Amino acid sequence: MSSSNLKSVSRLTAPLPVRPLAARRSDDALARLILASDQPDFDRHLTQTLQELISFDLAMISLYQDKELVEVSSAALPERIESEVLHSYAGHTYQHSPFFQMHRRKMSSGFYLMEKMARNPALSRPSTAAEMLEIDQQEEVGYLTAGWPKRLKEMDIAIRVSERHTVQVALYRTGNRGFSASDLSAVEPIQSSLMAICQRHWHSRTRHLQASQDPILAALHRLGGGSLSARELEVMRQLISGVAEKEIAAALEVSAETVKTHRKRAYQKLDVASRVELLVKLLDQKAGAETVSLRRLT
Repeated sequence: MSSSNLKSVSRLTAPLPVRPLAARRSDDALARLILASDQPDFDRHLTQTLQELISFDLAMISLYQDKELVEVSSAALPERIESEVLHSYAGHTYQHSPFFQMHRRKMSSGFYLMEKMARNPALSRPSTAAEMLEIDQQEEVGYLTAGWPKRLKEMDIAIRVSERHTVQVALYRTGNRGFSASDLSAVEPIQSSLMAICQRHWHSRTRHLQASQDPILAALHRLGGGSLSARELEVMRQLISGVAEKEIAAALEVSAETVKTHRKRAYQKLDVASRVELLVKLLDQKAGAETVSLRRLT
């Protein structure tokens, strides 16, 4: 068919359904977030996306790992938590947070109202003031980090990334303007997709964070070409450190059979048959890296 004949052929398109404005807005926000999922400023994009769907005045994003708060940031919205206050929170008072306590109890991903979470009788509240802690029963959580904005209402998005990691996306409203289930109506149609994008981003982020903190994890990550799961990496790290499988199972709160399954899968991905063979490969990798470094210097 000649190009002149092609001009008369129209492209076949499906008829566009008439969709509510709110649904189109949710889809557009989700599409932009997908494009930003591999960007270093993903936190900013996530906050902007949520602000298009839910009204709030302040946001904070925290990453918890085991018993620690490893990352925290506050978006520059109409209100902002000052950096020195965040520093105090990260250094001292986060341990009193109902969300952190729920993270330690293996909370599920989802949306939570802080006023309900804080009333959980299984959670503890500070009863006496400390250097960076003010007791205030008018606050939802019963206390304030010194310098924290007062009378905020909080809704949290919990993203369970792994057994060790939970992300808290805290949205706040000022002036005692609370959140309710109706606020989720704009998010509900894309909630599953939103969670999946966030889990994918932070799964990659926590793996890089762990590798940077632990040279053994970094070496395993390189050797496996990124193919090992977070649990396989942890099992291999402990095995290399000389920890017995029963002790690993107890630490990870899984069965010994589960640890054995992770070990077998990791060995297969790493193309080794034993712990000794794995150690030899890691040593060879280290020697090779040092040789490359020496060549660059000469």
